[in-house]
Parts: sequence; C-alpha cells; structure tokens
Amino acid sequence: MENPSCTIEKNSALMPDKVMIVDDDPGIRETLSALIDALGYATITAEDGLQACNVFDDGPFLCVFTDIMMPNMTGIELIKKIKSRDISTPIIVITGHASIEVAIDAMRHGASDFISKPFKTKQIEFILNKVKREKSILEENKRFSDELHLHRMIDDLAGQLEDKSQEITALQTISDRITSLKGIRDIVNAIVEVSKELFDESRVTFCPVNRQNLRLISPQGEEIDLDQRLIKGDIVQETLYIQGINENKTTFPLLIEGQIFGTLSLITRRFLTRDEQRKILYLLQRTGERMENVALYEGLYESVLATLYSMAKVLDARDPYTSQHSTRVTTLSIDLAKAMHLPDEDRDVLYIASSLHDIGKVGVPDSILRKPDKLSITEFDIIKRHPDIGADILKAIAVMYRETEVIRHHHERFDGGGYPSGMAGTEIPLLSRVIALADTFDAMTTDRPYRKGLSAEQAIQEILRCKGTQFDPDIAEIFINIAKEL
Repeated sequence: MENPSCTIEKNSALMPDKVMIVDDDPGIRETLSALIDALGYATITAEDGLQACNVFDDGPFLCVFTDIMMPNMTGIELIKKIKSRDISTPIIVITGHASIEVAIDAMRHGASDFISKPFKTKQIEFILNKVKREKSILEENKRFSDELHLHRMIDDLAGQLEDKSQEITALQTISDRITSLKGIRDIVNAIVEVSKELFDESRVTFCPVNRQNLRLISPQGEEIDLDQRLIKGDIVQETLYIQGINENKTTFPLLIEGQIFGTLSLITRRFLTRDEQRKILYLLQRTGERMENVALYEGLYESVLATLYSMAKVLDARDPYTSQHSTRVTTLSIDLAKAMHLPDEDRDVLYIASSLHDIGKVGVPDSILRKPDKLSITEFDIIKRHPDIGADILKAIAVMYRETEVIRHHHERFDGGGYPSGMAGTEIPLLSRVIALADTFDAMTTDRPYRKGLSAEQAIQEILRCKGTQFDPDIAEIFINIAKEL
C-alpha cells in the first residue's frame, strides 16, 4: 500500500539518484515508480503539488515527473514553485495523447520534456539518461559561470524551448496522420512516407518479422537474419560501402507489446543525430500503439462476423429447403457486382450483407419457417418482419451501418410495393437492389414442398417480366446475362 503522504524508497548503500513523481492518480504513481525503480533510481511520490513542495527539501532530485491537472495545486503552479527554488531541476510533464497544448504551455513555464501515457520503459530510460547528461552539463556550467553567463544560458534555453514547441507541434501533426489510419498496411506505408519527408534524401525500407523464426522478410520476399540487438529494442547503426560511396544505415525496431513486429531502416549520407533518432522512435511508438488498436479492433470485428456467420448457418440448417441459400445468394450477388464494376469497398459490404441477408429469420417461429404449405396472410406478415429484425441485430455494430441498411431494404420493390419501408427506384440502396435479384432468382430455382423449382430459363423470363416493377431494370439486364451462363 502507498503511504498517503508520500512513498520514499532509498538504497543507502548505492545512493542512487532520486526522482520525484507527482500525480493524483495512485495507479499512475505506482506504475511510473515501478518502471523508474527498475532502471536503478530511487523514487519519491506525492499525490499533489502541495505535498511535492513539502518533500522537495528531501532532495536533491535528478528530475521531477508531474501531472498537470491536480487538486490543491496544478502542475503549472508546481513547476513555478520548483523553478523558483532550484532552476536547474528538470521537470517532465505527464500527458495524455490529447494534451499536446498543455505540454507546450508547461514547457513555456520551465518544463524540460514530456511523456505520454501509456508509459514505455525505453521512453523513460531515454528521458532519464538525457536528463542526467543535461543536468551534469548544467551543474558544471553553474560552477564556472557568473551571472551574465547564466542570463545568456536562460536566453538560449528560451530559444530551445521555442524550437521544442514547434518540433512537438510538427510531430503531433504527423502522429495524428498515422493514428487516423485504419489498416495495418496503410499505417506501415505512412511511417515510411513520413520518414522520407523528415529526411529528404534518405532511402527508407520497412521489413516485417516472421514471428515463428524471428527472421526479417525483405521487400523481395526473402528471409534474412535479424540482428539480436533489434530484438532487445536497440537501434543499430552501420556503415555501408555502395558503388564507391560511404553511406550510413540506421535501423529501428518497431515493437508491439514488447515484441518485435518489424524494422524501419534509413540509409543516409550521415549518421542520424540522437535528436533525429528520438523523432523516429516517437513516431514508431505511436505507430505501434495504433497497430495494437487496429489488431484488437480487427480481432473483435472478425469474432463478431464469425458469430453472425454461424447464426446464418444455423438458420440454413433450420430449413432444409433453403439450405445453402445464403451461400448461393452471396455468390450470385458478387458475380453481379463484378459485372457492374462496383468498387472493392462496395463488394466487401455486399459480401457481408448478402451472407447475412436472412439473419432476421432467427426471429421467425419454426412453425412458419418450416411450414410445408403456402403461408397465410398473417404468417406472411410475420415473415415480412425479418429484414427489420436482421437490421436490428446488426445496428448495434457501428461499423456495419451500410450492411445494416442493405439488409433492411433487400425486399423493397422498384415500383414501391415492397417492404418494410415501401421505398421506390433509386431510393432503395444500390446493394439492396443487387441482393433482391440474386435472392429472388435462387428462391425461384429452388424446390419447395408445394412447388417444383423453376429452370434457370423460366426464372430469367420471370425477371424480364418483372424488371421495372419488382427489379431495377438496368441491374436486371446485367443479371440476366449472368444467369444465362448458369
């Protein structure tokens, strides 16, 4: 348990540098403290700015990590208090992804850097090493500098602060560009393009890692050995001799949950500086975070789809006379979409919607669904509810809003006499009009207990008769050409 006032961990034998952590969230304090302790530092934690001021005299501190939004005393006020007591103490601001303006404002008041949640050990280690170097230089200068030199140093720091603010804003813009993407391939392409923009004459390559044998997959598809330093999360630099010219290659690991996912290599005329490396590492960190979210989303999406497809299979199994109906309707719908030259995005929506177009029949009793005779008017009214039932099942899944509407309206008629909404003409979603043809053709050519299925030629004649009334006439003409090949 954490002491309410503050937690102090000391190693009197080694006397490690001390780091103060200020945050009103005990979970954040404990997590950050554990990460910093593991790097060999001692930590003192405080739950707000007032408490931090009270224990500041227990220093000196290598640096202070502080949140901004806290009760009793804000992080900005704490920064001012600390700087008034010891201007040389570096202060690192703890931020969320959306608080870049807050971080910049904090740096204007004297903060040295910032870290974003969730915390990464490498990021914290990098900041602490940088703080130690900078603090060592600053203390050396303090011993030999007079007041004039100190004023000049402050002016330099102000200039660096302005540069830092512009750099943070630029990196945030690039970061937002990466995190707005939805596909892993798009994210990889974006980080390559961004790296080329940052370093104009560089050659940039991303190589994924085969997770089974931890070997790199080259752009040519060949597997090559992976440097063990990259697996540990280190940057690897090497000099290449290409056509009589020395070039420098810097390779960065892309880590997801501490595991290597791929590598980003930049070939440049000179080695990248530490600051340039830090920019790439920051962007790779955001790339890894976005990939984690995309992979989680895609996993959940696939799981939901698998459940829905299973429901559709169960539905087919309930009615032996419509077994495999959904599969046949999907095949016909996709063939029609290809003939219409619909874009890939529409085909993807159509594939899901046609596979699940009758899923609403799970709400229809077996006594009606499996009835061997023709349905009564009342029974048919119950069957007519299935498009709305199916749409209601899918509408809870926000990303399936198009599929939801396609399924809801696949029994509308071109002349407005269909259900459930009585839409007409092009009011009916295009993909609903596609499924309507495929669905009706398969229903007409399937045997039922009370009638024999029509031949393909007979079904085509029926579609010709009903085009412009039941069916979109233009789509019907295209469909008839497909059906003649069946």
